[in-house]
Amino acid sequence: MKDTRLNCGVIGLGRLGFKHAQNLAGRVPRARLVAAADPVPAARDSFRAQFPQADSPGDYHEILRRKDVDAVIIASSTDTHGRIIMESLRAGKYVFCEKPVTLDMAEAEELRKVLGETQGFLMIGFMRRFDSAYRMGKARVDSGELGEPVSMTAISRDPAGPPIEFAKASGGLALDMCVHDIDLARWFLGGEVSRVYAQGGVLMCPELEPIGDIDHAFIEFTFGSGKMAHLEGSRNARYGYDIRTEVICTRGAVFMGGLRQTSCLVLNKNGCLTDVVPEFRTRFDAAYLAEMEAFVEGALSGKPSPVTLEDGIRAVQLCFAVNESLKRRLPVDLK
Repeated sequence: MKDTRLNCGVIGLGRLGFKHAQNLAGRVPRARLVAAADPVPAARDSFRAQFPQADSPGDYHEILRRKDVDAVIIASSTDTHGRIIMESLRAGKYVFCEKPVTLDMAEAEELRKVLGETQGFLMIGFMRRFDSAYRMGKARVDSGELGEPVSMTAISRDPAGPPIEFAKASGGLALDMCVHDIDLARWFLGGEVSRVYAQGGVLMCPELEPIGDIDHAFIEFTFGSGKMAHLEGSRNARYGYDIRTEVICTRGAVFMGGLRQTSCLVLNKNGCLTDVVPEFRTRFDAAYLAEMEAFVEGALSGKPSPVTLEDGIRAVQLCFAVNESLKRRLPVDLK
């Protein structure tokens, strides 16, 4: 019987690189983990201890040169994404890349050109689209039963600021964190944003100020159709990981997300107590698995990518507009 599994290599062994490697090694039936690359020896040592069957070079180019690697999953530092995507497409690989797709709009145009020339398969990692609550909410909105979606409110709060070395290469709060809700706004409301207004600052993470980053922002989107979105991005939720989204329609609404880790509520003389989701990998564990299953299935079946390069580029463009609005302290109009 012909083996129809997709041989995969992971580039970058940070938190998400390890998560994807774990899924590919044992949780995605039609995938096989062949190798993972990272320049940091300690990361490779940890990988070898958990996946002794797979190779672990320090240079990701070794993975791109391998004939037995069909696909690459890019989870390297943010400032390398665009370059590695283009190298991978030119090497004839199926490509999955974590968000954001690039930190430079000139590189975005080059990415469009390379993808067109190679006619490759590229999927961008917006995992919230694959979360069961968001997928259910999207299906109910798309069914028309709630009428036309007219506005969205989204809250994304991390329990702490990022490691400073990560933050330096992340592109900042909008590109690193708010980009998920920015993508969801386009996904749920449809059409494109015509005006952006953002406010933000450093409220609890002073170490971010010297590198030009912030820890809290409010973002207002107005779409060409008149629809609106209000987004909050925060690194200051010391109580846990807090992700919630509301989509208001002309005949109803959908509310997605919540604080609870488990459906257990303890009541005593001090009040009501419940546990809280601790961090993003726990909250979106099933979503990360579902998006990787979608990537593998799309590569093997020849179906179009469920999250395209254009989705990634549009989100980056809006993040740049957010940063411009934050800098100018004025609304930014988009063509």
